[in-house]
Amino acid sequence: MQPVFIALSATIAGLSLAPIYTLPFFPGWLFVGIFSLLVFLLRRYRWIAFVFLFLSLCVFANLRYPLQFPSRQDIIHIDKLAQKMTLTGHLTDIRQLTEGRSWIELQVGSVSLKDQFLPLKTPLRIRLYMGEGTDQLFPGDVIRCQSRLRQPRLFGTPGEFNWPRYMASQHIDMTGWVKNAKKITVLERQKSIPDRVVVQWRNTVAATIQSLMPEDRAYMVRALVLGEGRVIPDNIRKTLAKSGISHLFAISGLHLGMIALLGYRLLLSIYRRFPCLLNWQPPQRVIPLVLLPLLLGYLLLTGDAVSTRRAFALAALGAIFLCWRYYVNPLLLLASLALLSLMVNPLLLWQAGWQLSFAGAAGILLWQPLWQKTGCSFPLYLRYPTQLFMVTFAAMLATLPLVLLDFHLFAPAGVFANLICVPVITLLALPIGFFGLLFFPFFPQLAEQLFQLCGLLLEFVLLLANWFTTIPRLGGIYLFLSSWQYLAVALLVIPLLLFAQLPKQTMLRVCAVCFLTAAILWQFPLAQSLPVSLTMFSVGQGESMLLRNSSGQTILIDGGGFYSDRFDVGERLLAPAFGELGVTKLDVVVLTHDDLDHRKGLIFILDYLPVREFWTGIPFSELHFSLQNVLLKKSIPVKIVPPGWNEIPFWSEGTLNIFSGVTPESTKNDSSVVIHLGSENDEGLLLTGDLEEQGVLNLLASGLPGPVSLLKLPHHGSKFSATDLLIDQLDPDLCLVSVGYQNRYHLPARQVVDYLQQKNIPLYRTDLLGTLQAVLSPTGWQVKH
Repeated sequence: MQPVFIALSATIAGLSLAPIYTLPFFPGWLFVGIFSLLVFLLRRYRWIAFVFLFLSLCVFANLRYPLQFPSRQDIIHIDKLAQKMTLTGHLTDIRQLTEGRSWIELQVGSVSLKDQFLPLKTPLRIRLYMGEGTDQLFPGDVIRCQSRLRQPRLFGTPGEFNWPRYMASQHIDMTGWVKNAKKITVLERQKSIPDRVVVQWRNTVAATIQSLMPEDRAYMVRALVLGEGRVIPDNIRKTLAKSGISHLFAISGLHLGMIALLGYRLLLSIYRRFPCLLNWQPPQRVIPLVLLPLLLGYLLLTGDAVSTRRAFALAALGAIFLCWRYYVNPLLLLASLALLSLMVNPLLLWQAGWQLSFAGAAGILLWQPLWQKTGCSFPLYLRYPTQLFMVTFAAMLATLPLVLLDFHLFAPAGVFANLICVPVITLLALPIGFFGLLFFPFFPQLAEQLFQLCGLLLEFVLLLANWFTTIPRLGGIYLFLSSWQYLAVALLVIPLLLFAQLPKQTMLRVCAVCFLTAAILWQFPLAQSLPVSLTMFSVGQGESMLLRNSSGQTILIDGGGFYSDRFDVGERLLAPAFGELGVTKLDVVVLTHDDLDHRKGLIFILDYLPVREFWTGIPFSELHFSLQNVLLKKSIPVKIVPPGWNEIPFWSEGTLNIFSGVTPESTKNDSSVVIHLGSENDEGLLLTGDLEEQGVLNLLASGLPGPVSLLKLPHHGSKFSATDLLIDQLDPDLCLVSVGYQNRYHLPARQVVDYLQQKNIPLYRTDLLGTLQAVLSPTGWQVKH
């Protein structure tokens, strides 16, 4: 085995272990030194040396992980202030997003609050999101603006996307928001820097494309030609993802390779016309080097994406090796580049683009003996589709575990859609758009015609993608699994990828080990059994809870939700958490009341998971139309909770009751349904929705079915919910509250927190602790993160 593969495997293993356990710093470096010495001393014993090399690099990678998250007191201080501050700094980058939004990155050297400058250890890297308008902003500008800065943080929900780690990989310290460019003052402009010229030119081309064709078509052309994939609307993005062709609209190695191939063919035809050139050097040594400036220009003009940068580095290495007439195994070259990139930035391991680009290329190379030999005897019109199918299938197979892990989406249609869409885009739309870019400065009218033709081809691709998603069992399928199950999928894929590389007997043993291990891992989360438990998910300023028992019965109470449509709590937080917890169905979904921060996250969950019944205290006709639509679409029975206390007969552990205090005079919050769970040891649980004072009084007047040890505070701990009266009468042992970090409502109220402290009642908060799980034990409720 090549040392590069061992080094790459060790680096990935060490980094993967780091979020779970990081080795002590000083002993770790001591281990590295010892292992390195042993590798040197045992170099004659190849396998022993390889083992120590693996362990040494594994430790080294593990130790590097925490160094990517330096703790800065100035950043923590600014985050805790939670106020608008005046920022002054250099603009370093601009990116366009959907709906006219954008973000800019700043190198901030000055932060002040009310004319008082805050000390900074070093300049801050800040990403500012803007509602609209960046036409007059360019890299190199010195600007001043006001924004409330936040340190990237997790919600603390199982299975969620690690936003702080992603931002750290981008070297971003804090984020903020500015309404529009009018809120930004340009203090100084620099006209000579190359980045400014490139951005001005890109803006001109983007405006031209936008004026030539319908909006959605223009967005797709901009994504393919300029690398502005973020401008594609969400509905189109989901269609492309479900049909398995979204990768074609993200500038990557595929696009750079097609441009290189096109350029190589053109230059080769010219090169052969000059015998003196042929006598001087063979074309395969010269043309790749000549193409590098063209590819570098394409890289810069299309936004200098990380995936394109990696592809350019690979192309540059390949051109140099060809010039030297030095043959390198493509897999070895790919592994070397992957190892080098992780040495430079270890956090790239968790970036979807890095994972998919290297995995897809590795899958294609591992299957190279198969797809090169397959169809050799076929005529050309059959050989090309057959080989393209195998290449596509190899890339799809290699990236399947990562696509499921990163996007939770399985798109079987991709195998077939790519047979048509790859040639249309790579052989037609991409070259036409590229020539449009080349001709734009000199022949703008011809360039406009080429952009329009490119748009028509992409419109055809979108129609095809829509058609594929309508075919039963081919459209995208959402799959939210546990970490163990993602590992099981990877183990199932590994022997299939190595099919063309290993001898038959070795292959059979590898298959047996991988398939057996995968079967055990797949059942692991499903085999876990818990006593009665309540999981309060950290969903920001909203509320969502899951009630479970050892019989596997599940009740979801509310689903959280944000005012913005760009973050679906159900899809981004709840569904991944259900996958990690092994929840595959819901017996009942309860909507306490129809407020956005309780309802919105339920839409995706009701559409994704099998649900037996939906309960609420609101008549069906008065529910929000989005709820009505999904309930009708999935044919989920709706039960309206009658007034007063009602026992839930199907619950098998303890006594479960639900209460509705709806009256004609009730406000929306006071219409919240309440759930009480009684147990044999009198350790009751009470979930109070968003009840305000009158609702709490009505609840207490109705009489509770039993004592309460664990209380969910009404209305996120509001001071207007008569919480003190509720506490005095129930005398709970513990309290829970679901609130957003530094929320604008300042919940839970200071008065409520102080009152609980006076009573010596512990308060567990999702904004500080993340998702909470309360487990009922013989001694009472035990709350943990």
